[in-house]
Amino acid sequence: MVAFYIRLSCPDDDLEEREQLSNSVENQRRLLHEYFEELPDLRAEDTEEFIDDGYSGTNFQRPAFQKMLSLIKKRVVTTVIVKDFSRFGRNYVECADYLEKLFPFLGTRFISVSDNYDSGRRSEDRQIEVAMMNIVNAYYSQDLSRKVTSTFDSKRENGEFFFCAPFGYVRDENHPGKILVDEDAAGIVRYIFSLACDGMTTCEIAKLLNREGVPTVSAYNREHRIKGKAGSQGNSEFAAWTGTKVASVLRNEVYTGTYISQKRRRISAGSKRTVPVSSPKKIPDNHPEIVSRETFDKAQKTFRWQKKPAESRRYPLKSKVFCGNCGYAMTYQENVHDECHYSCTHATQTGNNVGCPDDRLPEEYLNERVFIQLKSWMMLLETACGNADEAEQKRMEGLHLLSEEAEKLQTELGVLRSKKLELYESYSDGEIGRKDFILQKEKLSAGIDSLRAELDKLHEKELRLRKTRNRRKPELDCLMENVRLFENEPRLTRTMAEVFVERVTVYDEWCIEIEWKWEEVPVDADEKS
Repeated sequence: MVAFYIRLSCPDDDLEEREQLSNSVENQRRLLHEYFEELPDLRAEDTEEFIDDGYSGTNFQRPAFQKMLSLIKKRVVTTVIVKDFSRFGRNYVECADYLEKLFPFLGTRFISVSDNYDSGRRSEDRQIEVAMMNIVNAYYSQDLSRKVTSTFDSKRENGEFFFCAPFGYVRDENHPGKILVDEDAAGIVRYIFSLACDGMTTCEIAKLLNREGVPTVSAYNREHRIKGKAGSQGNSEFAAWTGTKVASVLRNEVYTGTYISQKRRRISAGSKRTVPVSSPKKIPDNHPEIVSRETFDKAQKTFRWQKKPAESRRYPLKSKVFCGNCGYAMTYQENVHDECHYSCTHATQTGNNVGCPDDRLPEEYLNERVFIQLKSWMMLLETACGNADEAEQKRMEGLHLLSEEAEKLQTELGVLRSKKLELYESYSDGEIGRKDFILQKEKLSAGIDSLRAELDKLHEKELRLRKTRNRRKPELDCLMENVRLFENEPRLTRTMAEVFVERVTVYDEWCIEIEWKWEEVPVDADEKS
């Protein structure tokens, strides 16, 4: 298979507003397809696109790239084509590892169109040039990162809001970087602070807001289509205030008119890891206040934080169990003298009861339900893999028979061509007459044409048979490797849940839905490309 790898790096705020692939992606796609059509040695190969739209080239933790890499390691993808080296990546060390070590080891051909590079026709001089290109790309990315960071730091020094405005504010369209008070949202903020100053806890405030139908932050932004926030999280029809959401408003010093600069920073360009800034800069009286400093300080003293108890162990279905009625994560409670269990505390926390189950669901019972279904799923997967292996074996046997038949026809074709050449020589030497020459020539030509027609039919059969390859087989094989690691496990473990379980939705004790990470694979295992 030939992989077309396409990458475009874009700012995160632009990504929220795009619904289709960018023109740059379309341009890369067109260039790669046009170049592919000019490669006769690859034209019969299957092709597939791998697109990372909006991902940095400074690291290789990109979903489409990782998917392509897994197929390369399975020897499914044998050729990778990119527009240029910078689309492949901008990290010199990792690029060199792939191009100089991994790809040659796996026999993967790498082509960079704009750089006129093809590893199948490489030279030592070109290898030095490639190394220099990767170094330039790496330094370009680092220099660009420094410039962007410097620009952001400058804006922070001036107290500018260059991303989304905080809840309660909107961007000032006439003065970029400045914000104005959104009176409707600001009214909600002031109300929360006034309740806190009256001595109410965050959970009590959340219940009151829900009873009065006050929209949550995400619901308000979505309803008013505030730029940059219309697609924010919290789209559940049962979205409600919680103690945590109330606390996030109460501890936000921005409502006093104080600008707080960057609280966390990335450890390096392209890294997703961040570390806290030791002393973020604060700029008082930077923008209009919503609550006074006195009110803010009083709220900090009067409301009580609701701390979540520390978990003593990593239980198997951690962060995977959700209530089917409200959509929120169920709470896990570990007891010393009683069995551990799950329960939905959404109604208790918010005062908004939408039919969530009141009963506690024992952990052992839920783990057993998931384990039994997982074992059944493993059996289905094993059957699907067996069917896929059998189909692949028959396909390879068919290709082998076609190859043998084609080789036999090629041998016969060579014999007839040799006889035809000998016939010309005999006629030239006067050993046979013109009439016999024409008759034998026509007979040999008819035989050659017949063999060519049979070879064309065999070639068509071969192409059709090659296209019946099951594209899901590498995924099935990968899943089976994971299954074999756990097939002797007597009970559900945390590692098993991480590998196979995506989500467990509980409606009540008898109605439990389990979503597997690759649930569609066994069902569509016989899908052909």
